[in-house]
Amino acid sequence: MSETDDLEPPSDAVEDTAEDAAVAEANEADAAEQRAALDDDAPREWSAQLPDEANEADAAEQRREVRLDEDEYR
Repeated sequence: MSETDDLEPPSDAVEDTAEDAAVAEANEADAAEQRAALDDDAPREWSAQLPDEANEADAAEQRREVRLDEDEYR
């Protein structure tokens, strides 16, 4: 055991580690945003005809696309 084992690391090293983590998190968020489609909020056209007995609310809910980063959409 040396005399310097119990000394705290220089504050620069702690700040650099925090900055690196923030940059990595920001890069991941940026990448996810860039992968997302530009027209996420635009409604998609339904190409098939609904049968008369189909519940319109069920059909509308099934038509909605859940994004990859959403756990729940309600």
